[in-house]
Amino acid sequence: MKLITLNTWCGTLYEPLKIFIESHAKDTDIFCFQEVRNGEYINQPKEINERVELYNEMKDILSDFTGYFSEMAPGVGIATFVRNNIKVEDVKSTQILTKEDTSHIKMPSGNSYYPRLMQSTYTENPKLIIHNFHGIPGRLKKDTPERELQTNRLLEIINKSNDPQILVGDFNLDLNTEAITKLENSMRNLIKENGINLTRNSRYKDYQILPFADYIFISKDIEVKNFEVLKDEVSDHLALLLEFK
Repeated sequence: MKLITLNTWCGTLYEPLKIFIESHAKDTDIFCFQEVRNGEYINQPKEINERVELYNEMKDILSDFTGYFSEMAPGVGIATFVRNNIKVEDVKSTQILTKEDTSHIKMPSGNSYYPRLMQSTYTENPKLIIHNFHGIPGRLKKDTPERELQTNRLLEIINKSNDPQILVGDFNLDLNTEAITKLENSMRNLIKENGINLTRNSRYKDYQILPFADYIFISKDIEVKNFEVLKDEVSDHLALLLEFK
C-alpha cells in the first residue's frame, strides 16, 4: 500500500497542488492532508490566497476515493482520503488540545491558535489505523508544556490498540525534542531512521533554521517498502510518501 501525507498550505499553490494530487492518485491508496479549507473563516481577509473550497475540490479530483474531513476550527481542518476498494470501518476525531489549552498561545495577528484534534481512520482490509494530526505551532518548534500535553494525549490513544498503526502529519516539532523522543518510545520515526534533514522548502522563510515539521511514525509490525520526502513544491511543506505492507 502507498500513503502520502502533506500540509497543503490551504491550497495557496493550488494549480501545482492539483497536478500533484492527480498524478499520485493513480497509485496511492491513502492521502492524509493538513490545513485543508472547507468554508469561510469568520472575518476572513478579502486578500487571502487560500482555496476556500479546497476540500470539495479535492473530492472532485479524487473521484476514486472517499474523503473524511475533521474540522479543527470553522473553515479549516484535516482530511483523509481512502481509495474506494479499501473498507473503512470507522473514522474518529479526538480532541487533543482544547480551546482552553491553546488560548494563551497567540498568532502574529493576536488571535489564539485553534484547538487540535487527531483524525483516526480504521480500515478492515488490511487491519490498520491511520492517525492524521496537525500539532500546535509556534515557540520555534521546541518543547513546551502544551506540546508535552499534546504528546501524552496522542500516546494515550495509540497505546490503547495492538493493531498496526501509522501516525502522520505536521507536528510543528523539531527533530531534537523530548516530544519526538516520547513518540519514538512507542513507534518508529521514519524521518530519523532515514536521515532526513528537511521537510520544508524555500516557500517557508525560516526553512533553513526550522527545517522540520512533518513526520511519519509507524508501529513496529508494519514493514516499510519505501519511504521518501518528495521534492515537489506544491506547498510550503514537502510531502512524505510511504509504501508499506
